[in-house]
Amino acid sequence: MNWPQLLVTVLTLGSIFGVVTLSLNLQYARGGMINFGIVAYFAVGAYTYAIFTQPPPQGLDQYKFGFGWPWWTAVIVAGLAALVFAAVTGWPTLRLRGEYLALTTFAFAEVFHSLLLNERRIGNGTVGLARVERPFGDWGPIEEKYVFAGAAALLLVATLLVFRRLLVSPYGRALDAIRDDETAALAAGKPAQKMRRQVFLISAVPVGFAGAVYAMFTTLAQPSLFTAEVTFIVWIALVLGGERSVYGVVLGTAGLVFFEEIVRAWPFETVRSAQIAASVEHVVTGLVFIAVLRYQPFQAAATRLKVSK
Repeated sequence: MNWPQLLVTVLTLGSIFGVVTLSLNLQYARGGMINFGIVAYFAVGAYTYAIFTQPPPQGLDQYKFGFGWPWWTAVIVAGLAALVFAAVTGWPTLRLRGEYLALTTFAFAEVFHSLLLNERRIGNGTVGLARVERPFGDWGPIEEKYVFAGAAALLLVATLLVFRRLLVSPYGRALDAIRDDETAALAAGKPAQKMRRQVFLISAVPVGFAGAVYAMFTTLAQPSLFTAEVTFIVWIALVLGGERSVYGVVLGTAGLVFFEEIVRAWPFETVRSAQIAASVEHVVTGLVFIAVLRYQPFQAAATRLKVSK
């Protein structure tokens, strides 16, 4: 097993998905919003970056738009596209609460995934957009993979610092007050609905950036990369790391990514054994998710008891 390559991959993917988990943590642990469609905003960032950096269609290409922009402008547009998508989807969904919000956001994500699959003019349908621009080359003696891993880690650190600064500010304390007792917060003049909408929009931007970086890493924007499995993995990482803890969710994401990558990189002797290992990986991940769901009610009850005291 190539341990240096494995660790670089874990650092890169852990940083990318860590940004998504941090954003979900801001929505759920602070804003009280259960978003089961976080993968859609991730996909918006990836596809936006791919479309804006792709050359115009030629030959057998079926997509209609390829602008050939520089990578850094495409990254900015990816964040803005995720923000716009959050504004469009947040207007009807944020009127709902609890499981109704979860189901509605999940439905939005599935509709968007179906659109990517069937509308070839957006991104070539099931084939997707290949050869996505990867801007980071070798920096002298430093290989490209290390440069890219450093760039992904820099995005994670920047997101973590911005969110932490936000949460320790008076605005963050107001969010905590709304989460703990919305009635009391409303009585104190805190606009709960407006602040939730703001959190939803703010957290979508880093997810768009992460989607763009993910498209750079895979050099591919394809519907099969943005399924509901991504949402579930991020949720598992969030609860494993501990909600409300910005550092904990990063560690939870890194641990989960490490587990998945070590299973994929293990040198199995036959194709059959590799397929069995992949199935076991999904089974174990599913069991962890079930355990998380089982644990959640007790955690919520403990939180309410602590607040009441």
